[in-house]
Amino acid sequence: MKSAELRRSFLEYFRENGHVILPSSSLVPQDPTLLFTSAGMVQFKDIFWGKVPPRYPRVTTCQKCFRTTDLERVGLTPYHHTFFEMLGNFSFGDYFKEGAITLAWTFLTKELGLPKDRLWVSVYEEDEEAYAIWRDVIGIPPERIVRLSKEHNWWGPVGNSGPCGPDTEIYWDWGDPPCSPSCKPSCDCGKFSEIWNLVFMQYDAQPDGTLRELARKNIDTGMGLERMSAVLQGVRTNFETDLFQPILEGIRSLSSSDEPHSKNVVADHIRAVVFLIADGVLPDSEESRGSVLRKVFMRMFRHAERLGIPGAELLRLVEPVVETLGDVYPEIVERRPLVERVIVAEAEVFRRRKETLERLMAKLPEGAKVIPGKLAFTWYDTYGIPRDFIEAEAQEHGLSVDWEGFEQELSAQRARSRQVLSYDTVGTTGEEAVAARATKFVGYTSLIAEAHLEAILSVKGEPLGSLASGEEGHFVFPETPFYAEAGGQIADTGWIENLSRPGRAEVLDVQKGPQGTLHKVRVLAGEFRPQDQCRLAVDEPRRRAIQRAHTATHLLHASLRKVLGEHVIQAGSWVGPDELRFDFTHFSALTEEELARVEELANAPILSDIALVIEELPLEEAKRKGAIAHFEEEYRGKEKVRVVQVPGVSMELCGGTHVSQTGEIGLIVILSEESVAAGTRRIRALVGERARKYLSKLREERKKLASLLEVPEGEILAKAEKVLEELSELRRENEGLREELALLRAKDLASKAEEVNGTKLLGAVVEGDPEAVKALADRLAELLGRSVVVLGTAYSGRGFLVAKVLGVEAVSAGDLVKAGAQVLGGSGGGRPTFAQGGGPKAEKLQDAVSTALERARSFLSQKG
Repeated sequence: MKSAELRRSFLEYFRENGHVILPSSSLVPQDPTLLFTSAGMVQFKDIFWGKVPPRYPRVTTCQKCFRTTDLERVGLTPYHHTFFEMLGNFSFGDYFKEGAITLAWTFLTKELGLPKDRLWVSVYEEDEEAYAIWRDVIGIPPERIVRLSKEHNWWGPVGNSGPCGPDTEIYWDWGDPPCSPSCKPSCDCGKFSEIWNLVFMQYDAQPDGTLRELARKNIDTGMGLERMSAVLQGVRTNFETDLFQPILEGIRSLSSSDEPHSKNVVADHIRAVVFLIADGVLPDSEESRGSVLRKVFMRMFRHAERLGIPGAELLRLVEPVVETLGDVYPEIVERRPLVERVIVAEAEVFRRRKETLERLMAKLPEGAKVIPGKLAFTWYDTYGIPRDFIEAEAQEHGLSVDWEGFEQELSAQRARSRQVLSYDTVGTTGEEAVAARATKFVGYTSLIAEAHLEAILSVKGEPLGSLASGEEGHFVFPETPFYAEAGGQIADTGWIENLSRPGRAEVLDVQKGPQGTLHKVRVLAGEFRPQDQCRLAVDEPRRRAIQRAHTATHLLHASLRKVLGEHVIQAGSWVGPDELRFDFTHFSALTEEELARVEELANAPILSDIALVIEELPLEEAKRKGAIAHFEEEYRGKEKVRVVQVPGVSMELCGGTHVSQTGEIGLIVILSEESVAAGTRRIRALVGERARKYLSKLREERKKLASLLEVPEGEILAKAEKVLEELSELRRENEGLREELALLRAKDLASKAEEVNGTKLLGAVVEGDPEAVKALADRLAELLGRSVVVLGTAYSGRGFLVAKVLGVEAVSAGDLVKAGAQVLGGSGGGRPTFAQGGGPKAEKLQDAVSTALERARSFLSQKG
């Protein structure tokens, strides 16, 4: 039976038995505690945990899954994979053990027609109920029912408490002789293959280790599509099934190697790569899903290299993956172009890393067996080479790595980083430090505030008793309207007025530190002391400009995702009053059409003047509402997060400042789009008044162009094209005239040549740049035939000589130029037939040409 038929049969069987077929969820789960969807039950976790009620009592799915727990075993065993499909049926408070066992047995023996005597089962050793059902209801002989420990037949809980229970597993007996008298399904000799796991979620584990019966018991089952396909197709490894054979056939077309391990690794990993990218995961170097994908990429390229396949060639394997699974998962068809671009880009990352590391490893002392930890850390920290890449490359060269020393260096660096994060709190009381750390930001609603000055710090972070006119330092307040630089938005500037005594300071920068918000100031007049009452005023026009730019980044982000796809993720930004920069993940330059569409979509909400909705919500509620949280780790652990929404357009977690209505932005004008790193693009744009001034300048330039071209503004392009065409024609005519003039000039010069023993001898000082003079020498030689030509010209304050010899073995052009260049105070040389040289004494060009000619005459005379 083909895998596609198995998938259909499973789902249809359970639909006929009262189950609702639900689609596979994404490989990127909604659960923030999980990196990937690794099992069929993940999308139902909240139901199992009792957080939400089930919509249906019975469901069935074919879930795409991704795991790296057995990454190093992939390709070595018949059945370990990164990406795989899990067939499952689920009961939420409906049927329980007998129902699940009966449904599974009937499907295997009646629907699939598997021989009953080839099926074995295992149960949890204390689960008498499941044992009795298999023996008495199903009728399996006791000798084929194996009791196993909690290690083998128990699921959960996740953590110290929560749903858990015994499970029962069904095994296929391949018919091999037993490896020993005790050979049974728990044996790893290869005789048995686990094909279905039925989990009975029966208990609620308590923190103290006790188990309570769940009021609503649930069923979670999982059958690996790949393993079951192997059984039905009579092959001993999953890689021999129709799910992998088209991919392996593609690999065989690229490589003649017989190495099965690397072939299997590449076949497995290409499926993972295709599906992860299609679900929005893109490779990066951070500790995230993207770093896991990059690890899979690097491992795939390494094994491809062993097969003699260049990394970029692996994009040809996307076709068999799409051909095999595209009907079931249309997202891999839709996002295939992106997948192929990412593969090519990552192949280049692999190539650069490998070349860099090989160059570094070549510097190791001869005979070295261990890479020192300090050196490995330098490669990691300075050159950006990941640990696993260093480890893999070391193994390729028969080396080990001192990872203990590496960890020591890493710890030392982290300690240094903590020391320089910001100013320390030496010299402040505990009360001051605690109060300062809790600086309250009031700048969302007000740009002016009054507060007492809690602390004054020097530029080095030392406590000061005062700060006087002309001095710089840092002020700390319990609350502030000044926005401290964060999230790509630059800091506010403004002024602080002392209300307790004469004093005025300019705020130059605002940063967050251990003491709270640090206002870097320069005192313009008077003096400031701790506990002075002050008025803090933000530079309002500048802040408004920054707010316009910040909201504009949200609109650009939404527009990019609409035009390019949901794989686009913010990778960074810089938001200032003059312009904005927005970095995003994408693997090719935008076309002019795409860029124009992005700008058009970003400006549409501005014209609609939409009121922003800003609210604080628990993180999970914000995500359920659709808020984009690409830097989620920054928000995790916070009671509430700030959600900035442009209704119908964009919803993001953001702590920055924004306009109240989109109309306040005025206009967004994209200046450029460029690459800033592999897989990362950058847009530069202007907004508001800066955008208006930019367009105003363009309009003025347009008017000047119209005036210069003497046409209405609407006809500038047509006239410019016509002028350029005419200019091109004039250049062609001019070139023709120059050729004619050069020919006439050459003929005139050629007529002045003298003849010495059958050889024409010609020398002259001419006008023109060195290239033109060389061309003239070639032309003269063609006209004269057997000849010696020496020409000189003055260029950029220096004398330049060229000699051309045609058909005369007695004379060397190099000797002539060398002699003439000495007169010019320089040097020269070249081949016997052509040479050039020169010197600083351009005024002696005529003497230099005469000297070269005289030398030629002497050679020709000797011949005669």
